[in-house]
Amino acid sequence: MSTNQSQLATSALETLHGAGCLPPAEATAKLRDFADSMETIIPLTARLLDASGALRTLVNKLELERAATDDTWEHAIETMLSFANESAY
Repeated sequence: MSTNQSQLATSALETLHGAGCLPPAEATAKLRDFADSMETIIPLTARLLDASGALRTLVNKLELERAATDDTWEHAIETMLSFANESAY
């Protein structure tokens, strides 16, 4: 994987962890902006598509319900971690 993908994965994990401490409206804005930028930085791989989809699901939950379950947060983090692990090699 490229250095860009590795950097993206690291940034995504930092963004997810940081957003978890924010009020829902701020977390939604931060995560939405990041998700939008993910698709323009590099070509999408299958693993990145999975991670992006999980992040979009989290953003949608936050937008519609003003909250997301721990499972939704966990899924977004785990899929991004999987992408990060793949990007490291």
